[in-house]
Amino acid sequence: MNKRRLGRTNLQISIIGFGGTWISEIDTPTAIGVIKSAFELGINYFDTARWDGDSEEKIGHALKDTRDQCIIATKTGSRTKKESLDDLQKSLQLLQTNNVDIIQLHGIDDEKTLTKAISTNGVLQTCKEAQRKKLTKFIGITGHKPQILTKAIKTGEFDTVLVPLNAITRQAEEELLPTAKDLDVGVLAMKSLSAKTSNLITCTYQPSLSLVSDEPELKNLLGQNSNEMVHSLLRYNLSKDIASTITGLRSISEVKTASTAGASYQGLTTTEQKRFKFTLGNYCRDCGLCMPCPEKINIPAVLHFYTFYSVYGLKNWAKKLYTGLDIKSDRCIKCGMCQPKCPYTLPIEHMLQKAHKTLNLSETSK
Repeated sequence: MNKRRLGRTNLQISIIGFGGTWISEIDTPTAIGVIKSAFELGINYFDTARWDGDSEEKIGHALKDTRDQCIIATKTGSRTKKESLDDLQKSLQLLQTNNVDIIQLHGIDDEKTLTKAISTNGVLQTCKEAQRKKLTKFIGITGHKPQILTKAIKTGEFDTVLVPLNAITRQAEEELLPTAKDLDVGVLAMKSLSAKTSNLITCTYQPSLSLVSDEPELKNLLGQNSNEMVHSLLRYNLSKDIASTITGLRSISEVKTASTAGASYQGLTTTEQKRFKFTLGNYCRDCGLCMPCPEKINIPAVLHFYTFYSVYGLKNWAKKLYTGLDIKSDRCIKCGMCQPKCPYTLPIEHMLQKAHKTLNLSETSK
């Protein structure tokens, strides 16, 4: 497995990382086998979290004999010093280690949460104390909003940043990745195989927002079977200025597919470069500052689906996703509350109207 330098941490980590979320859903012996298989196939970066079921416990058990050869990162979603200290102590116990390589502040998705987290009574202070006591080597931050994470790393407090990134979720490429490169902050990509972000929570369409599915348009873009699709998505991420792309793995078969993608990666082919070349134009960055909508329209979701349609050519899929929203954008009463709050000066009301006319199945069937 190829490795890359994780920013100023100077850690050399596998370009495919192991996300621990899904192993909490499988039995312990199977999970341990999956984790060990990942290590044997060259994955040395393992990412977990305090609340991911028994993920920490399983990772700790599987890697206890090879701990010094692995990079382990966990997260705390707590916002106060005491709560986060309790999180870290419990994590160390479950991971069967005296320290973690990275402790990450998790789910920092708005300025208020960021301000609280880095305040004198916030979770960052616990992480710094843990660093002084050598309970962690480095401090990272995670979230779904690149513009918030950009502000966070500009403080100089964070060594790493974990952010959603994939072939059709590119907001991080605009400002966060260049800023991280300038500051030598290590970038880790999550949601490698899913278009889901923090705002897309009301969609009832199944199979949800997975990019690895039987949708014909996704197959045309990514490949005709799941292995090809996974390889395409991981390879896209690896073509960016990131250290590693993290994906949740829950079977040895999935581990083999992901590790093969990492082991064989030597840059995108000319065909792949053309396949992934899209012009985004003036699009919704999913910052969420336009919310809340008084009519309860999930504005970022609607505009995100419209981007799938208009930019990426995923027209039928976008319509299905839009149909899965409980409240459609024809509910917009043009109250004028959202547009002034958009930092990108998007004509939101017009875009909502256009999205409904384009994506609503009853409209497009007329």
